[in-house]
Amino acid sequence: MAEPIAWNVVFSLQRSTLRCAMSGEGETFARSMDPRGLKPADRNTISVSFPVARTIKMGLVRRILPAPAAVALVLAVAAVTAAVPPAAHRSVSGESGSRLPIPQRIITIAPNSAEIICGLGACDRIVGVSKFCVYPPKLQQRPRVGGLFDPDLERIIALRPDLVVLRGRNDSVEQLCRRRNIAVYHDRTESLRDVETCITDLGQRLGRVDKAAKLLEQFRRRLDAVRKRNASRPRPRVLLTVSRQPDRLANVLTAGKGTFLDEMLKIAGGINVFGHLDMAYPQISVEAIIARRPDVIIELIPEVKLTPALTQQMLGQWKKVGSIPAVTAERIFFVTDDHCLIPSPRYVDIIEKVSRLLHPEADVDP
Repeated sequence: MAEPIAWNVVFSLQRSTLRCAMSGEGETFARSMDPRGLKPADRNTISVSFPVARTIKMGLVRRILPAPAAVALVLAVAAVTAAVPPAAHRSVSGESGSRLPIPQRIITIAPNSAEIICGLGACDRIVGVSKFCVYPPKLQQRPRVGGLFDPDLERIIALRPDLVVLRGRNDSVEQLCRRRNIAVYHDRTESLRDVETCITDLGQRLGRVDKAAKLLEQFRRRLDAVRKRNASRPRPRVLLTVSRQPDRLANVLTAGKGTFLDEMLKIAGGINVFGHLDMAYPQISVEAIIARRPDVIIELIPEVKLTPALTQQMLGQWKKVGSIPAVTAERIFFVTDDHCLIPSPRYVDIIEKVSRLLHPEADVDP
């Protein structure tokens, strides 16, 4: 059993908020909570020192404090101590070198970050997820807090997070977090290198550095394996679509230069026919597609339930385009995996799948 640590515990009642602070060994943890009507006995602030490991026994507190105050103190301290990790991992260093408490209640408005957090073994700390979160299955029952453009602020408040993960910017969420002193991590993932950065950052932030190193090594190793297999193979010219009208070839979006999808095609052994465009996800015309003459067309459509009838309908739309190589050779493919547009460590599965479509003769292990 770990040696008990001497903590100084202070709890105070201000209006309807009970605040508990624990300090010891140069570190401080603090939480605020609703005392549910319980009030201290005779004073608004009670200070007491006693040994705390990872839990507090009610009997010990009762011997020190009057009963009503003891109950309130146990409720307050439980919010702090229930998730306090062992001594070596109670806090992490911030960018300025300051010590930050390791988050225990995380809301992630980014499905890729949710996958990374679970990959780090911290899935149990996620209390709320984006409406677009699809993996792992255990997160399907977690409360949904909307998406980047339609966050449910009331639900976010109710879930009492100590860390919110955002991919992109949302002023209302960031202002809410500033007002309530909730930490924010900005997931800036736009490329596969950014996936690696996110793994490293969250591993550090969550006190899971070793897990992050292993996840990173596995991610890089799998990418390198696909890259090496395709190094000497001919590279077909590929049109990648990420969105369009399913009933007609209209409002077609593709991936431009420097995006994780552009990188995916390179690693999978193809050439992005619109990889020269600086815009990340440009809308393109049918005329532009004809001019670029792709050898292969791959449509990423995770939101579409592809039936045999719909498949034939969508193939028929491409046949009307004319004699471009992909249509003539019947090399038009639909990828419907739920994570085919989510840049996470699992994205290597999609890269391997696309590699098999481009190079069916290659032996790519799943």
